[in-house]
Amino acid sequence: MLPSYRIAEVAIYSVLNLLPFMLLALYPFRRQLRFSMAVTLALAILLVATHISIGLLSALHPGQFQGLLSLTSTAIYAIFYFVAVKVSFGKKLFTLLMLSNVVNMAVIGAKYLEGLVFGREMALQAYRWTFSLCLVIVIFLVAVPLSLYFHKYYSDGINKDAGAPSWNYLWLIPATFYLLWYYLNYQNGSAALENALKLSTVLFTLLTNLGAFLVYHTVVRLINELEKSSKLAAQNHQLEIQSLQYENLNRQIAATRQARHDLRHHIAVMDGYLTSGEYGKLHEYLQGYRQSLPNDDAVLFCKHEATNILLLYYAQQSKEKQVDFSASVSLPEQLGVPDNVLSVLLGNLLENALEACASVEKNPKISVKAKAQLDALFIQVENTYGKEPVKDREGRYLSSKHKGVGVGLESVRNIAMQYDGMLEIKPEKGCFRVSVLLNVP
Repeated sequence: MLPSYRIAEVAIYSVLNLLPFMLLALYPFRRQLRFSMAVTLALAILLVATHISIGLLSALHPGQFQGLLSLTSTAIYAIFYFVAVKVSFGKKLFTLLMLSNVVNMAVIGAKYLEGLVFGREMALQAYRWTFSLCLVIVIFLVAVPLSLYFHKYYSDGINKDAGAPSWNYLWLIPATFYLLWYYLNYQNGSAALENALKLSTVLFTLLTNLGAFLVYHTVVRLINELEKSSKLAAQNHQLEIQSLQYENLNRQIAATRQARHDLRHHIAVMDGYLTSGEYGKLHEYLQGYRQSLPNDDAVLFCKHEATNILLLYYAQQSKEKQVDFSASVSLPEQLGVPDNVLSVLLGNLLENALEACASVEKNPKISVKAKAQLDALFIQVENTYGKEPVKDREGRYLSSKHKGVGVGLESVRNIAMQYDGMLEIKPEKGCFRVSVLLNVP
């Protein structure tokens, strides 16, 4: 049985080892917690109590099962984190492993500092007050700049929607560094405490973490660049819509001018028939003129202006390429999704559909369905295809224009994830169907 002062030492160390970095781990996702603040706090207290219990067990049996207890502690921490935070698995695991590596570096650095200041004999004892004192110093040196980095760069980058599928494997980067640390401390034949007192261990851990952070920062910057590219694509689609509006306006102005010019000739002819009393010929002329007039039924697919313009444009493109185009769209004038986002989504789907129809020899078709109901927006685009679509190992469809994954469908996938929706892709019997459901705020 441990004396009370030893229990206090273990408890203080456990809180210092866990609490600062747990708060850092929660900070980037503070607006995406699964539970209320009260429930999250209760779970955190339970986690701290469990962490203290594992520390007491380790202190009661020094040198035994240290690696297993460390893994158990990390696993329990991970369970809490995965339950408390509501973001993708890859983002949570990346953040958790990254901070676990930082914690391990802080612990090794504090143990080495304890050996320098208080002597090797004291440092070889686990969870002493001297170790906690050194840990406070190291945590201050590490956590303060790390907090600033999280606030200025990491929190913003990790929450961007661009490159969302990449997080499914990016977590392998900090996982690799974690395995290196674990092997160094528990699988090389030396005791963990003795390893921590070696300068070579401290330098190796420090340099490894510095190199790792360079990689982490590069990942965050790449995500930011992807986000900028995505926004640029959205702006380009918006400019395309404005260009279509301008072209339609110019066509209407030109048609009005032509109609006014032609009307003068028609009036002159009809006036001639009236003057000469040739009413029969006037009647025939009016009949022919009426038949020559274009159909005045304006095509209106839906009340939502940006969507209607896109549908008009691709309907015209389909007509020129002899593709049967049909649309059943019921969208109001105002939606909870910005015009540029909806234009990117629908524009990519229609562009892909029109491209796929180019390889169809007989009866190429495109069908569009869209409906807004309550807080949901449903869009479905179907098209015939000639060339069988190809997937990569992860089940994502490859582009027919370039090597790699199709950018259009990935953009649609990212938008669906951004709005907590779903994307379903079904190619069957020569018909490629893409269904998108968005939760509209």
